Amino acid sequence: KTIQDLMTLHEVGHALWTSLDMLDKMRERKIEKSFVNVIEDARIEKMVQSRYAGSRKIFRLGYAQLIAQNFFKTQGKDVNKLNLIDRINLYFKKTPDIQFTPEEQVWVNRVAVCKTEDDVLNTAEELYKWMQENPESQEQEQSESQEESMIDYSDEWDEDEVEQNMESSDESESSDEETEVTEGAED
Repeated sequence: KTIQDLMTLHEVGHALWTSLDMLDKMRERKIEKSFVNVIEDARIEKMVQSRYAGSRKIFRLGYAQLIAQNFFKTQGKDVNKLNLIDRINLYFKKTPDIQFTPEEQVWVNRVAVCKTEDDVLNTAEELYKWMQENPESQEQEQSESQEESMIDYSDEWDEDEVEQNMESSDESESSDEETEVTEGAED
């Protein structure tokens, strides 16, 4: 139930704050989709938790459950040997003990302060370029190419699916068994 609530809150964040215009701009500027997704997820989850204080506990517990279930496929791996974008993703998904060099921490901090879609797009574009110029940030435990990421983000944002979900959300009714997440609620 907690994981389902987390996923629902995550998607609510996208529905409220991720526009199709952003996806169009991403494609026009040829920005790496997985980088945009990681940074946008961090932005919208921060916004959800800021607006709905009761959601903080759901995010914390839900990600702990996902980590315990090896959802991110990190068990038995040294997560600190993953590439920078994967470590940033895991850091914002509340994975403990993620380490960054001082140069990498600059990027973590930039992701943390993204407030707008343009902030996300600019940060994604600049981070991708920085990682290409700094191959040590690409160090990986697995023998993957430098452009591959440990986590597959390819199906996270399908524009047709986003549009269908937006249309169907107008028609769906809420369940009596929903977790109440109210503005200003305590953890």
